[in-house]
Amino acid sequence: MIRSFPLLNFFTVCSVVIFGSLTTLANAKARDISCGDIRYTIETSLFSTNVIINDVKENDVGNAKNGRPYCQSNADTQMEAELAVKGDDIWCVEKFYISMDRLPIAKSSRLLSLALGRVFEYEYLWQGGDWVKTDTRTIKCYNDETPERQKVLDRRTVE
Repeated sequence: MIRSFPLLNFFTVCSVVIFGSLTTLANAKARDISCGDIRYTIETSLFSTNVIINDVKENDVGNAKNGRPYCQSNADTQMEAELAVKGDDIWCVEKFYISMDRLPIAKSSRLLSLALGRVFEYEYLWQGGDWVKTDTRTIKCYNDETPERQKVLDRRTVE
């Protein structure tokens, strides 16, 4: 007679531990950063990064309005968007078309740099067979995270 119950129990316990750990790692961690009149909510998990844009009025500092994705294509306006995340840099490149079966006529690049605390926006037009930069904007951001408390040594204990 083969004893499979201890082996089966071992695999069951291992599966629960592994999948439970993956579920914990996959849970999203949210971070808010305000840049001008826009609040970005960045949700990161083991598998993906999701960024939501909220317009915030000056008198409603804590209230988010009009939540929408940071980077999303729109077939009605013939705009194609591509999101790229690398470390603390979140890029959105949007290409605008007259019709989707032709080459793009304009594009914009938006970089949300968490490390630098800034949003960089660049706009380009297709002219003479090359992309020509037409506008550049930089917006300073303010992180909503509270700074960690630091221990201040008492002078009496140091001496």
